[in-house]
Amino acid sequence: MNFRQLLLHLPRYLGASGSPRRLWWSPSLDTISSVGSWRGRSSKSPAHWNQVVSEAEKIVGYPTSFMSLRCLLSDELSNIAMQVRKLVGTQHPLLTTARGLVHDSWNSLQLRGLVVLLISKAAGPSSVNTSCQNYDMVSGIYSCQRSLAEITELIHIALLVHRGIVNLNELQSSDGPLKDMQFGNKIAILSGDFLLANACNGLALLQNTKVVELLASALMDLVQGVYHENSTSKAQEKGRLDYAKLRERIKAGKGVTSAIDLCRYHGNKALEALESFPPSEARSALENIVFAVTRFS
Repeated sequence: MNFRQLLLHLPRYLGASGSPRRLWWSPSLDTISSVGSWRGRSSKSPAHWNQVVSEAEKIVGYPTSFMSLRCLLSDELSNIAMQVRKLVGTQHPLLTTARGLVHDSWNSLQLRGLVVLLISKAAGPSSVNTSCQNYDMVSGIYSCQRSLAEITELIHIALLVHRGIVNLNELQSSDGPLKDMQFGNKIAILSGDFLLANACNGLALLQNTKVVELLASALMDLVQGVYHENSTSKAQEKGRLDYAKLRERIKAGKGVTSAIDLCRYHGNKALEALESFPPSEARSALENIVFAVTRFS
């Protein structure tokens, strides 16, 4: 399931309007121009990215930095956090992940949930799905759609935690004691599984099998990507690469240019998908995010 398909399908199953071209809200030109005014600026600036995210959060009326706070403050995860504190002083990557979740800045770990909220608002209220009428709507977004955004963040955080599991067969003396890494791996597996379990429980509560299918498909693609990454990196173990030589080859070749072109290509595909929505602040914010992450000049 690619990004274009997710854009076109998710809103329909969680509150999209019947016709994608139907104008459910008539925005003023001043509003849209103010939201879209960041498009021409350089995306290299952290301040620019922060501004794009901040404007988007104002539109959805929901600070995504607190999106998964309810789960992260649960008693079960609080107990896990107490165990994570025992890793202080070690070099286990779970500590780095935990610090990133707490002190995240312009990288915005909550971007995925924010995109879900923006798509939900851009799609508009449902006129054909009667089940959506059972949910409260705040700032043009159903409560079930906010729940979906939280679930998306939980899945992402769980994957980040699981990616921090250390391969004990590749440990070196500089990595610290084996028992520390073993203990850190146990905590990483436990906490990641706990977050995934909460996400699955939240999906079940939505009572929408199509959304469950879409999220399961996306999760499968993510896991397969990690597996492929790990399987192709076995021949590139630490210490075997001549990084100076590799850097010179990259500079001499067209790899970087091709990567930028590919990023721009997918950005254009995302912009094409966004044309399915009527003009609005939410759509403009989504376009700004696409420009910020796919334009490098």
